Amino acid sequence: MVAKETATAPIDAAAEQGGESPEANPLAIVRSEDPPPPPPPPPRQISAESTRKEEVESKITAWEAEEVARITNRFQRQKAIIDGWEGEQVDRANAWLKKIERKLEEKRAKALEKMQNEVAVARQKAEERRAEAEAKREDKLGKVMEIARVMKVFGRDPSKRSFFKP
Repeated sequence: MVAKETATAPIDAAAEQGGESPEANPLAIVRSEDPPPPPPPPPRQISAESTRKEEVESKITAWEAEEVARITNRFQRQKAIIDGWEGEQVDRANAWLKKIERKLEEKRAKALEKMQNEVAVARQKAEERRAEAEAKREDKLGKVMEIARVMKVFGRDPSKRSFFKP
């Protein structure tokens, strides 16, 4: 421990007489305000009782370490079992979800196909009706043209009560 240097009267007097200052003289005696260090503890006496006590303490420490290791291993096994169970549950849920998604996709595909078939049937019927309406129109137009030709041949004018009904 390094002693704390403080300025005291005798040192100041030596400095005034032409002596060296305490900062310059490392061997100067300076009083310290710090208390002296405590004495070291006495050496331990080894006895049968202390040896027995140390042996018991080491056995206790070993037992404690063994128990901590055993508990830690058991916890790790339980954690592995729980993690495995969790993985199974997650896999099962994901499989169920994929199965439902596949079924929904199949239903969607069937509904889409059914809707497309209904649209195709509706378009086909509409086309048939258009063709039928066009055929009726052509038939009526043909009748009107025939009546008009006959009227032109005989020179009759169209009347409201014509014997030719279109």
